[in-house]
Amino acid sequence: MTKQASWSAPCVATVYDRRNHSNLKFGDPALAVNLQPLLLTKLVRRKFHCPAILRPFHCVFAPWRESLVVFWKRCSRKAAKWQSPVKKARFAISIGLHHRSFRIFLGVLCATLAATSLALAQVSELRNQAAQLVPQSASIPANQVMSAVAAARQAIQENPNSAHAYLSLGIALRSGGDSDGALDALNQALKLAPSLSGAWLEAGLIADQKGNLEEATADFQKAVQADPNSDSARLELASVLFRKGDFEAVKTQLQDILRLDPANASALNGIGLLELQDGHLHAAAANFRQAISHRRRFPEAQLNLANALSQLGNWSGARAAYEAALEQNPDDAMATYGLARALRKLGDSAQAQAKFAKARSLMQMQTVELRANGENNRGLKLWYAGDLDGAAAAFRSALAQDPTYAEAHNNLGGVLWQQNHKQSALHEFEAAVRDQPNFAKALNNLGNAFIDTGNFQRGIAELHCAVAAQPAFATGHLSLGMAMIRLGRKTEAEDEFRQAILLDPGLAAAHLELGLQMASDPVPLSPAAKAEIEKGLQLNPSLIMSVPEPVLHALAMMDHVIAPDALH
Repeated sequence: MTKQASWSAPCVATVYDRRNHSNLKFGDPALAVNLQPLLLTKLVRRKFHCPAILRPFHCVFAPWRESLVVFWKRCSRKAAKWQSPVKKARFAISIGLHHRSFRIFLGVLCATLAATSLALAQVSELRNQAAQLVPQSASIPANQVMSAVAAARQAIQENPNSAHAYLSLGIALRSGGDSDGALDALNQALKLAPSLSGAWLEAGLIADQKGNLEEATADFQKAVQADPNSDSARLELASVLFRKGDFEAVKTQLQDILRLDPANASALNGIGLLELQDGHLHAAAANFRQAISHRRRFPEAQLNLANALSQLGNWSGARAAYEAALEQNPDDAMATYGLARALRKLGDSAQAQAKFAKARSLMQMQTVELRANGENNRGLKLWYAGDLDGAAAAFRSALAQDPTYAEAHNNLGGVLWQQNHKQSALHEFEAAVRDQPNFAKALNNLGNAFIDTGNFQRGIAELHCAVAAQPAFATGHLSLGMAMIRLGRKTEAEDEFRQAILLDPGLAAAHLELGLQMASDPVPLSPAAKAEIEKGLQLNPSLIMSVPEPVLHALAMMDHVIAPDALH
């Protein structure tokens, strides 16, 4: 179950947990910060050994590999007097750190290692682009998510034993941003059909998104076992195996894909990466060119091709490939640095210096983001531990590193709201939305904060933006429904609660509020209103404290739904 932190502010929930709605109160809108526990993964899991630790990153750092080897050999010769290998390595590194070029390389290496680690932990959006094997998986368009969910729910109602209906529901919910709801649907699909390859594939995608590489690997392997001809499952499996360093297994999967589809651009790019790190430069370049021929917009393959050509000494070809990569991804620090190096080799010193400066700037920005991520994670740990002051200080430290860090603004706003500094919290939510306009959770918080101040027009507008940004955001629809109640717009409130229930049938608060809105005259209750209220209380009995006393008496009179002692 998701960790929670209780807010002292009345009628406000800190962490909206889809499995526990006991922290939701009614009468005021429930503010849902929806924090996720973002914890750092261990950066390097093996002892330092230069050739071994760099091997997986040859595809990324190819332009610097020759320089690194020269520095390593030079420093190692000076360290030869040491008998211990560990002392030799330490002495060599200490000498190398005094060399400016080595320091630049080491900074790039450390920043990229950290960026890759954090990407796996789902803390930031940094990615090791050159090592990407798999394109983004297809998703249902945002404007079709609700209809897809409705169709899947209808299919399940008509045939509760349809594994494919649950799979369709899982795909729709994942496309809409509800990974937890999607995983529930996929698990149900797999209970009904354990060999359903598509369900294992979708489950693996969710595990990979959350940074659970071992779980993702197991899911993708089961997807391949269930359908050996699924190139999508094999590509995803190859991607996680590549990140785990199991290159022989990666090669096997990619070769199998190419036997099924010789024009698969991602597989050709992956084979090229393996050839590149094995030193087969011409073969690597050929694979990258072939991948690009089958997918014109493929910046990762362009960058890999540029790296291969630079190692071959084809600087004009490398320049063209780096420029093609940057045309599609202008802020790629690796491609910018590689282009600068190619320009210098071609004698264009002025442009080379400009690109070197831009590469340093991009890398500094990434370093700042990594430090801010660390402070944000520290703040979350403190918040979960109940140290509000410490959490606020950590979030402010993150924002001092990166003032545009939307997650830190949103989290700081949550802490300030809990401390009853509501105006300051609202400003933080505004900052989060300003820096990340499609941040659904921050939009939800901002909307509820405005409604709390009485600015209903602005609040409802922000809540509409929240559900538009994340179509499967059941909490956003619940918040909109609560806002409509305060404005007396009963029909619209009921529509929003129904939308929330459609997305998450286990959302107890939505069932209860829908039933209460349907009960315009509490005595007698309509069968439909009674059913919704009963469902809400069945899902979460503690919500009985939110039910008006006349409704409780009406329920007690109808089939004795509520025990007499519960009314006192």
